[in-house]
Amino acid sequence: MFSNASTVTCKQDGATLIEALVAILVLSLGMLGMAGLQLNALSFQKSSWAQHRVSELTIDIVELMQTNPISSQDGFYNYTQTYALSSVANLTSNGCRSATATLICTPQQIAGDDLSSWLAKAQQILPGGAATVSGDTTQGFIVTAMFVDKDFRDPVTNAPSTSPSCTPTPTGSAWRNCCPTSAAAPAGVRCSRTPFFVYINAGLVVP
Repeated sequence: MFSNASTVTCKQDGATLIEALVAILVLSLGMLGMAGLQLNALSFQKSSWAQHRVSELTIDIVELMQTNPISSQDGFYNYTQTYALSSVANLTSNGCRSATATLICTPQQIAGDDLSSWLAKAQQILPGGAATVSGDTTQGFIVTAMFVDKDFRDPVTNAPSTSPSCTPTPTGSAWRNCCPTSAAAPAGVRCSRTPFFVYINAGLVVP
């Protein structure tokens, strides 16, 4: 007579450790994905911030030119320089806009002061900031804001990218983001262009 074989229980060791490692791996992959999303969000945030500053600069110069239409029509607000010169320029100010100013300024002197303070602001609020104004009251004016963008790089080589040139004349969003040839913007510098008109009163007497 044979006795019943005793039941042998097999115990599996290390299962908890394997499960923990798998959980850590899955969690790590999730955190890497979140980090990538945060980097992309930060990049978009920087771009949005720069565009907000560009809009602020454009509004500023439009208001200044609208309050001094004689100089706008005579071209005294036009300022076209290379990026290298515009980013470090320190234009002379006559103090015409100062609250304590005693000098009776001409429209041209006021325009010079406006350009001086406006360009200084562009240099201050934009990284490597520079700006130019071109055009006339008939065809309209164009503000070109230029700034250094550390994220503006080639996705393959990671070298600073070069902004598209405005020659030949592009259209649409390409027009708004091209750099004038006269600006000679180096690689890594973005350009943002905004067109606008200055209203000239039909009854205004321009000497």
